[in-house]
Amino acid sequence: MATDVGSNSTSQRSRRHLFIVDNYELLKVLNTSSVDLICTDPPFAKNETFVGGLNPPLTEFEKQREIEKLKEWGIENPLDAERRNVTWPTDEATAKFSDIWSWEADVHEQWINEIADTRPAVLNVIETTRRTHNEGTAAYLAYMAVRLIECRRILKPTGALYLHCDHTANSYLRLLLDAIFGRDNFRNDIIWSYRTGGVSKRYWPRKHDTLLFYVKSNKYDHNAVQERIYYDKPFFSTQTDEQGRHYADVFVRDVWEDIKPLINVSKERTGYPTQKPVALAERIIAASSNPGDLVFDPFAGCAYVPVAAENLARQWVACDISPRAMTVLRRQFKKFGYAVDGEVPDGVIAHDGVSLARAEVSILGPHELPQRTSLEEGIESVKPLPTRKYKVAASIFTRQEMLSFLLGLSGWRAWCCGFANWKTDSVGRQIIDQTTRNFELDHIDPQSKRGRHEIYNHAPLCPYHNGVKSDRWVPLDDLREEIAAVGDLVVASKGDLVDLAWARDQALEYWAEHRARQRLDH
Repeated sequence: MATDVGSNSTSQRSRRHLFIVDNYELLKVLNTSSVDLICTDPPFAKNETFVGGLNPPLTEFEKQREIEKLKEWGIENPLDAERRNVTWPTDEATAKFSDIWSWEADVHEQWINEIADTRPAVLNVIETTRRTHNEGTAAYLAYMAVRLIECRRILKPTGALYLHCDHTANSYLRLLLDAIFGRDNFRNDIIWSYRTGGVSKRYWPRKHDTLLFYVKSNKYDHNAVQERIYYDKPFFSTQTDEQGRHYADVFVRDVWEDIKPLINVSKERTGYPTQKPVALAERIIAASSNPGDLVFDPFAGCAYVPVAAENLARQWVACDISPRAMTVLRRQFKKFGYAVDGEVPDGVIAHDGVSLARAEVSILGPHELPQRTSLEEGIESVKPLPTRKYKVAASIFTRQEMLSFLLGLSGWRAWCCGFANWKTDSVGRQIIDQTTRNFELDHIDPQSKRGRHEIYNHAPLCPYHNGVKSDRWVPLDDLREEIAAVGDLVVASKGDLVDLAWARDQALEYWAEHRARQRLDH
């Protein structure tokens, strides 16, 4: 079945589609530059499984309707669902999703190959995360990366992305988005602050989420949004509302405290533990799109973005891997007075004077994806990094190479005090361990006194005396005199230390030899 989801045409045909499919499959077939705004609340890599009871509880009719819809799409059982990358409806009346990530279970080799070929900077972010954080978070970033690359592609040049996250992964997602969209296209990290739930006495209570706001280009659309600020006393710019309170309309900044989070008794509440309020999406949609524009949410389980888009007369496309999203969307639209499949809410006849038929929604399955017609090849380029320039030129040797060579000159002893790593050999003798562990590299003549950054101005020091030298910026000759004077030498006398003048000459010859060889190679 062909749809106009990713069409670039100017047709005013209504687009209100909920896809039950892996969002990556949908993203790959949407046309380039076809979407005005992406607003989404993805998993946060919190290493938890979130479970909530649907509110009100799931009815037998709703559960059977989910199953019958899957059967219409040729999905007869859980095995069929797994093959088509959707989840089979459970018998439990729950709103459930897993936010636990594994490299082996969640990352496809094809994803990594594509990223390595087209976005090496993105792969660097993933690999750095694997080393500095953990493999689970790296797997989450790989999952998000292939989807966010496609999100950028489908945005129009005037389009924007708002990605909802919290402290768990926001720093990693920020680096990932910088690599995909380009650092120059970052606009704000918006703070949504709230006061709900319990608080910890062991750290400052974590009571805010972050919205990462990126644009496709500097042609993006943005509408300034205002809010009311109330005052106890009148000022020259205040007005009075119907209750006699003094207020002023001011432009919204990047800390949002006026949008209240959902509580258990909220009308909007679906049962999803991480559900966001419609008002949050409405502010984003009002600011970064115009009536008639197309809004896309690739993680739409709670349906708050489609409802907000409908409220603001935008077209929308939503996607979720679970057929339970069908039930949740029907329920939420009914709460806000919209029809789905002709089911008009009781007591509601029209919305803003327009027949409710305008809110007719298409619920589509894996076999009903649109056909991509844009024929572009490759990817749109992100601004390349400039050539690196340094205040102090880097050495032609790595720090490890420097340490190994310089320690060899001194019999694997520190040049400051004669410290060495000792170990016991196979016959019980104490010998020096010829490794670089427990040694640090520092300048002989400080850089503040025009000391060079090359190997002939470096020395291997013990950690203690390197700290002393770094705090005071003294030349190594002076430091050695002080160490000897206070009786802090490890060797018998100062004369047993490596001869600094000789060692520097050896290092200079070593550097000159490799420098000449390097020039010949080029």
